[in-house]
Amino acid sequence: MRAIFLAWLMLALILLALGRLSHAGDEMAIAGFLTATEQEANDGYFTVGGETMVVVRRESSLQRWLKMHSGQQIRLTLQPDTLSPP
Repeated sequence: MRAIFLAWLMLALILLALGRLSHAGDEMAIAGFLTATEQEANDGYFTVGGETMVVVRRESSLQRWLKMHSGQQIRLTLQPDTLSPP
């Protein structure tokens, strides 16, 4: 009985350690070619990798950056903002 308890305890500790080490839930990365027609880019609509649509605020610095890099391969990483409280 004690051996089973220790085995379950070790399994729980290993899973806890693996969960702490991997930050898979903290960010998402998308890589691919950034594409948009001129009208879509002006409206703030961009496609990354042919499957992901990114919508940005018009006349923002992000929209200008995406328009300048249209046609290039990019990697877009999304992660939570840890600087400001929820």
